[in-house]
Amino acid sequence: MLLVALFAISSITIPILIASSIALFLGIIIVIVTKIFAVPVDERLEGIKAILPGANCGACGFSGCEGYAQSMADGDPNTGKCPVGGTEVAEELSLFLGVATPVFIPKVAHVHCQGTVDHTNKRFDYRGTLGCAAAHSLFSGPNSCSYGCLGFGDCEVACPYGAIYMANGIAHVDSDKCTACGLCVITCPKKLIEVIPKHLNAYTVKCKNKWPGAQTRKNCSVGCIGCQKCVKACEFGAITMDGPLAVINQSKCTQCGACELVCPTHAIANGLMLGLDKQGTPSHTGIVSISQ
Repeated sequence: MLLVALFAISSITIPILIASSIALFLGIIIVIVTKIFAVPVDERLEGIKAILPGANCGACGFSGCEGYAQSMADGDPNTGKCPVGGTEVAEELSLFLGVATPVFIPKVAHVHCQGTVDHTNKRFDYRGTLGCAAAHSLFSGPNSCSYGCLGFGDCEVACPYGAIYMANGIAHVDSDKCTACGLCVITCPKKLIEVIPKHLNAYTVKCKNKWPGAQTRKNCSVGCIGCQKCVKACEFGAITMDGPLAVINQSKCTQCGACELVCPTHAIANGLMLGLDKQGTPSHTGIVSISQ
């Protein structure tokens, strides 16, 4: 009986010992291979990545923070491409890399539409999925202006900073919260949102429609009718025509206000949205100007 018991124990123990030995051997091989083929850590790259905000929005022109960090690690001296990080991140990157701090111009997202429920109407009663992309796919949406904001808030959902809100049927950008990451720009099916320099005194054509003037008047009381009065009034060549639509070049605009005075439909507006006031009404400013 004793011999049988010993044989039974050995029949279990020996396979276990063999399996353990093989596992130990393979583990040693893996450690050796890992040490031999280990990729050295680029501390410079890791340091840059630690400074960047990690938003991975692509506003810097790269696919994400990793791409921009790699570019700087490879020698790109421009540390001012991250709008989310702003001046603070640009200065910290410059100090880390030992390069000159660039002139950082704050930017902000801006909605080129003021076709609220007070200025437009509905062409049909939309009962589909409550989203801009879905509504746009059905005859360009239910609103009378097929170029205007649909008002379902896809951009609001896409914004990770709570900088976009819906009011009176269209999207508005709170310029105090906006980081100019550009996610809303990508999301809007109407291509109504643009990232522009953050001059709170900015003049913008809040319209994107390409209809003839008469058709515009029928569908939106504040749309651009292509009269070109603003083009003639601007002494600095900042306004040009894209077909029947006036477009303001923000790099040339001096915020003189001449265009706004002559616009017959008030399609040109002054000031960026700063959020909602105590009554829940979108607030503007035409006084402060950010130029740093």
